[in-house]
Amino acid sequence: MDLDQLLEKVVNLDDEKAFEQLFQLFYSPLQNYAKRYIHNQSVYEDIVQEVFVSLWENRKTLHIVSVRNYLLVSVRNHCLNFLKKEGLTYRYQEFVLKTASQKNNEDLYLLTELYEMLDKALAKLPETYRMIFEKHRIEKMSYEDIAEELHISVRTAKRYKCYVMDVLKKELKDYLTLMMLII
Repeated sequence: MDLDQLLEKVVNLDDEKAFEQLFQLFYSPLQNYAKRYIHNQSVYEDIVQEVFVSLWENRKTLHIVSVRNYLLVSVRNHCLNFLKKEGLTYRYQEFVLKTASQKNNEDLYLLTELYEMLDKALAKLPETYRMIFEKHRIEKMSYEDIAEELHISVRTAKRYKCYVMDVLKKELKDYLTLMMLII
């Protein structure tokens, strides 16, 4: 059975056996591909599994031309997102350590608390909204690139990001100025 037929069974018939065949066919090669980006085995295994879970959960709304390309691009994007998030976390920790000697513990607590509040506020959002916000504000992707990657319109991407900003303004209203500096 070819890949197009497997994908068609997964998407149109919700065929779990066809999905399992796709998983078995691509799981090891995708892990090897993810190793190029991430050297922690448990992390790259999780990323590959996340890609398959996402494929299954979103199978009715995705417009996949080539399942092989979709899986490769998805794994690559997940790996890069992980690395960017790790880099952001590292830069934040570096900033906190650098400023800790210059500021008192109360300021350090405020920054840590603010970072945690931002994470909690973003976690409450629907995944697509959060993803668009992170891609635009943290990864500095254009709305056009986000729209293309997520198969949505540019206008929808902008609207989702504006919605997230409104939510964050309400959730973090007492810390808005400092939040804008971090974001």
